[in-house]
Amino acid sequence: MKIKHFLTLLVTLVLVAGLCGCDLMNNLKARDQLNKGVKAFKNKSYEEAATNFQKAIELDPDLHIAYEYLATSYMQQYVPNLFTDRNLKTANMAIKTFEKVLEYSPDNVNAIQSIASLYNAMNEYEKSKTWYRKRIELEPNNPVPLYGIGVIDWNIVNQSTGPNGENVPNMTPEDKAKADQVIEEGITSLQKAMEIDPNYADAMSFLNLCYRKKAMLVDDQALKDDYTLKADRLAAQSLILKKKLQAEEEKKKKKIF
Repeated sequence: MKIKHFLTLLVTLVLVAGLCGCDLMNNLKARDQLNKGVKAFKNKSYEEAATNFQKAIELDPDLHIAYEYLATSYMQQYVPNLFTDRNLKTANMAIKTFEKVLEYSPDNVNAIQSIASLYNAMNEYEKSKTWYRKRIELEPNNPVPLYGIGVIDWNIVNQSTGPNGENVPNMTPEDKAKADQVIEEGITSLQKAMEIDPNYADAMSFLNLCYRKKAMLVDDQALKDDYTLKADRLAAQSLILKKKLQAEEEKKKKKIF
């Protein structure tokens, strides 16, 4: 009985050792594929990189960093505002993989921002804003996601009014009210962004554009003039600020050299 027990134990140990050895080999192969993928990514061979990262994940599903690399490789292959089936499929694969990243790293800001950017580029504006809001929850003092929402709101209203307001005469009161609500959200978001960073020149520029949209949507001439004046002031301020920031950047470069 003792011999039989010993043989059973020996067989079990051999099997376990074999499995451990197999896992070790797969882990080593996975890291080899990961390294190959990183090299291909650096060479801008994003499709090849994605293939390497996929193989790494197949060999070691717990190699979490490979998911982020894979998602980023898909994202690099996506062409914004190109609505072919293949291109949209690539974008959705990137989003799905970034969501996988968030399963094991819920506070991964890069993944959240990437999903927001992808949806924005796909003109899925409401979905994009949802993800920008997720970033705001994590980083309430970061002006970038607030700026992102402001730009999206301007884009939505710009599509309704037309660039120069040419569509406004054909808009119903309900259309105008809806557009006004959206642009108000944009104005509020951009104002908050500027409160966090008063030198955020791009936010100032888009706040100017949002006020111009606001002026297009109102019928009262006094209000039109007021919004236009606010826009003109912001446009001038943003130009001055951009020149100031550019001059400061030039000074920094001169100090370096």
